[in-house]
Amino acid sequence: MALAAFHLLAAALYLGGTLTLGAAVLPAFRGEVDAGRRATLARILRVAHPVSLACLGVLVLTGAGGVTALKGAYGGQFAARWFGPLALKLLVVFVLLLVASYEYFGLGLRLTRAAGREAQGEGGLAPGVHARLVARLQTVALTNGLLGAVASALGLLLARG
Repeated sequence: MALAAFHLLAAALYLGGTLTLGAAVLPAFRGEVDAGRRATLARILRVAHPVSLACLGVLVLTGAGGVTALKGAYGGQFAARWFGPLALKLLVVFVLLLVASYEYFGLGLRLTRAAGREAQGEGGLAPGVHARLVARLQTVALTNGLLGAVASALGLLLARG
């Protein structure tokens, strides 16, 4: 029961954070913004992305624990009963993890490192490049939110049996 509670808590935190980032925070930083706003966005990403990554780690571990318990309960009939819905959820989660990796380690790091260089007086990103990266980051965050919602819906279907 505690495993399921941690799984649901991590899912809620991940979905809420990702959708808030994509739908509310990033639109405020779209377009050409000054150095102070770029630094603010970098500070937000330095907190939001590690928290999201930690939530994904908890989701993977607690999800594996839940599947193990389900496998024990169904024994030899596990594959016949659960393979289809579980395989679909695992596919969605796999794609979500790939897209999240691009969000955190591709776009997010590029933006935060550029803001750090800019704070040290070195050249940062050109304003147009920064604006395009933020727009792409918003699209990716919203995509991750949608994938997370689909994975959650599939998880609820699995939990109902």
